[in-house]
Parts: sequence; structure tokens; C-alpha cells
Amino acid sequence: MGGQMDTFREKLDVEAARDAVPEMSPYEDPYYRSGPIVLSMFPRYLLIVFVLVVHLLFGIGYEAPEGEGGLNFLLNLLELLVSTGIAGFFVMMMILTWINRFVNFSTSGGLYTVSLLVISITPGVFFIETVLTDSFISGFIGLQDSGFLPEWKDSFYLIFGGGYAGVMFVLTVMYQRAFTYVITDKQVYLKKEFLKFIDSNSHAISLSKIENLKVERSLIGRILGYGSLHVITASGLGLKEDSMSVGAGAVTDVTDAATKETSNLVVRLFRFFIFMMRLQRTRKTVDLNPEDCFYGIRRPMDVYALVNELRTRPGAPVDGAPADSTPEIASSTESIPE
Repeated sequence: MGGQMDTFREKLDVEAARDAVPEMSPYEDPYYRSGPIVLSMFPRYLLIVFVLVVHLLFGIGYEAPEGEGGLNFLLNLLELLVSTGIAGFFVMMMILTWINRFVNFSTSGGLYTVSLLVISITPGVFFIETVLTDSFISGFIGLQDSGFLPEWKDSFYLIFGGGYAGVMFVLTVMYQRAFTYVITDKQVYLKKEFLKFIDSNSHAISLSKIENLKVERSLIGRILGYGSLHVITASGLGLKEDSMSVGAGAVTDVTDAATKETSNLVVRLFRFFIFMMRLQRTRKTVDLNPEDCFYGIRRPMDVYALVNELRTRPGAPVDGAPADSTPEIASSTESIPE
């Protein structure tokens, strides 16, 4: 065997690899098993920290230091937002939601956007319920003394901040552990099992179908020795094609959303807000979905070399041949007379 094949095979728990991918053929020999490391989820953990910090600012309070300059102006603006309470919290969370959506990180998908929106409106739900039941408006709409939510207090920021951050942290850990990547002498397996039956799928890619391999590492990944290995096939698996800019059409849509004539200013502002939340910077790159690549693995260049060794070794799978048979078996079958 080759150098990488020997190295990985010696370190591999073969039975654990077979247990991780039960659909693996008994005629396959596994050489590698791994999954995303903790640091690969850094953007997700960073977002959790931001959500927690925003709640702490409003729960504890914030006073900007004295001074001049651009930084001091931003700090004073932050103090102003904190002093406005629920309205300032909503504005700050909307800014965080929009930035997270626009930068196109791994947290920029729809699920995270919806989650941040729910977090943003949580204090507002308490406030609206109080207005509808404990103010002079309640007498006109018949909801007086019928509320079930307590009046919002600053301590609630700490309670909900800890609760939301805790739930996001647990789900992130579970998400990281949901992926299993296995390489055998015939196929590459990409398996996901998140919350068991809720989100579970598996890819099996024959080595003969792989047209290209690409390693992508961030600056942090280069320093700490991890990255993502993209397995690209002729069918387009492993690729994600987008444009780099927002586009002139998007600017026109923003202008229309803000200026289209209507009798209701609130509707105009709401339409503009919804469009801005949907606005997202995109780019042309390989697919960074952990379901479609070896995402955030250790020593990605060594794994790259392993896959290349398996693809080019004598007796490697040939395109069109069954994944569970070797070329020698196929040729001996053809030689049997009818």
C-alpha cells in the first residue's frame, strides 16, 4: 500500500468506522473516519456570544467612557440604544441579524435568521401584551385584566439571554457531532444524523466518480491545522455557484420598497425592512455545507493525499464498474464461457 494508506489504516478503528456507516459493503476496506472538529463551528459559537452580550448589555446596563473620536461616538450611540430599553434591544438585534445574513457565513441561512428574529421580538411580545391589558387601550378592546405575561423587567434580559444562548450552544454541539466522514478503498461516505429521525441523510461517492479535490482553509484553520476537503464530481456535487455582488436589480427593489406610493407609511417601512432582511452578499465558491464536503477536519492536506492515493493505486475502482466488485473479479467473470 501507499504511504498515506498505511498511515491512516494503522490509526483507524475499523469496527468503529463500519458501525458509523452500516451501509458500507463488507467488500470495502475503510481507511479514514472523522467529523468536523469543535473549532470548525467557530462562527456559530461567535454568534452565540454576540446574542448573549446584547442581552447582558440591556440586562446590566452600559455607560460609555468619556472621550472623543469615532470609536467614542459609536460607544455613546451604544449607550443611547441601551438606554431606550426594548426599542433599542430590537434595533440592535436587527442590526446583528442583518449583518449575520449579509456576510454569508455558515450562520447566514434561513434557520438562524428566523431564530434571531424570534429573539429580537421577545421583549416586544411582553410589552405589547402589557399595553393591551394594563393600559387605557385595554378598556376599548375588551382585554382588561386578561393578560398572562408579567411586565417586562431588565432581569428578563439575563434570563432569556442565558436560555437562548444555552439552547443555541447545545444545538451547535449536536450539529457538529451529527456528521461522519468515512473513506474506503472504493467509496467516500458523507453522513449526517442530526436529531436522529428529524434530519438524517447519507452520500456515497465512488472514487471513480471524483473529478477534482479542493482543500479550503481559513486563516484560523491554517494556524490551527484544520480545513475542509471538497469532493467534486461531474454531477456538480461539491460546487456552489453564486454571484459576488448584490446587483443593480436589488438596489432598484430597495428603492421601490421604500418609495412606492401607498397610504400607509407603516406598510412601506415594513416592506423595506423585509427586503433588507432578505438581502445577502453571495459569492462563487465550493459548497461549504457540511453535508457535501469533509467540513472542518484535521490535516485536510493529508486526507487529500489519501483520497488521491486510493484513486490512483493499482486496482482502483473503474468508472462504470460496481462499487462492491474489483476489476479482477469483473475480468474473470467475462472470461467464463457461456
